[in-house]
Amino acid sequence: MTQSKRRRISGDLADSILLIIYKDGPQSIEQLEEKTALHTLNLNSRISKRRRLRGGKQLNAVAACEILVCRDWIQLAQEKYELTTMGQVEAEQLTTTLEQGAHRIETQILRPSAAARNSTVSYVAVAVLKLATGLLSGSVGLIADGADTAVDTAASTIVWAGIKFKKEVIGTLVIIGLMFLTVGILFYTSISSILDTLAGTFLPITMPYVVITVEIIVMISMFLLSFYQRFVGKRSQNFALISQSIDSKNSIYSAGAVIVGAVFSIFGIYWVDAVIGTIIAVRISIDGVGLIRETAKTLQGTKPEFSKFKLPFEKQLTQRRTNIFQHWILHVIHNDKLRTKGEIVTSLEKTFRPNYMPVVFTEFMAGMDVNFDANFAELITPLLGAGYLTEKVGRYKITRRGKRYIKNATEPLPCEQTEV
Repeated sequence: MTQSKRRRISGDLADSILLIIYKDGPQSIEQLEEKTALHTLNLNSRISKRRRLRGGKQLNAVAACEILVCRDWIQLAQEKYELTTMGQVEAEQLTTTLEQGAHRIETQILRPSAAARNSTVSYVAVAVLKLATGLLSGSVGLIADGADTAVDTAASTIVWAGIKFKKEVIGTLVIIGLMFLTVGILFYTSISSILDTLAGTFLPITMPYVVITVEIIVMISMFLLSFYQRFVGKRSQNFALISQSIDSKNSIYSAGAVIVGAVFSIFGIYWVDAVIGTIIAVRISIDGVGLIRETAKTLQGTKPEFSKFKLPFEKQLTQRRTNIFQHWILHVIHNDKLRTKGEIVTSLEKTFRPNYMPVVFTEFMAGMDVNFDANFAELITPLLGAGYLTEKVGRYKITRRGKRYIKNATEPLPCEQTEV
């Protein structure tokens, strides 16, 4: 039976159980439930609540083990599940597949040089789209925007080379220089538009709706590209990619200015985009000055403050993850009768640091980057403050309120969360 067929039958949870037994040896059902909690624990999930109301079923560790036993991939021996000969072969194949996939993701997507290369390809596609539409529609703003993206393509190539040859600072300086070049172009085109409008020589856009459609596509593309560049830049501590992400973000503003200009041109108003272009130029200048300061610190031997460069929705996602850790603490105190800090931290590490999957698949959704021991106070204090737990001589006990909350855990904790 092919692997895709097997996955349709067993699901991701069964695959995880197969990998856990392969990596860690025979496991009891209690051990498997703890280690697969990332799959089965749907705390704080409105989707799961709606699924339960519709009568939908969720695969748990017991059911997954039954499926694997039926497939003759695992067997129960002395109250622990172990791999059969067929299961050993399946686990080895699955491990190889995952490792190959993780390697491709790491080298082709998440490596800084790969991100710079992918950015260059994206800039080329966007520049061609802008310039072609600008020439067909007669939109001066879109042509100028396309020319700016073409310059970004050259800058991205330099960044790519800089990362490849360990000269990231050069790429950063090029990005900063081109940002100020963009400022100059925006000021020039804005002033020219105002003067042409006053002189009555301004040429209106012939296909405003096409221009608007193209720039909306560009805005979405630049948002995704900026997110990608910043994500890889923060992950790899690469300031050149962070600089690129800011430049891509500025392209969103430029596209927005072109859209506004096209909308107003439909009604015969041609000066609005010039004013907005001037405002955007000022905003880009501020970003450029900020990058100059960070680059100066880098040249002086000071590491850039990467924490200042936030990803979209990063705060909300971090809060969500912290919320899940706290739910798990309530869960293990209530169900597993764990009482001390050491016991709870050990359970958090086993559950949210899965060693059976390549790190690239789990490092952000789980707790691979979290020091649960050092951050224990930040996790437990809100639970004590909300009245879900009590603490006496270093031992924790769940309250009636905490039990009620665990039973109906579909809303966020009613207390201020601390980012971990």
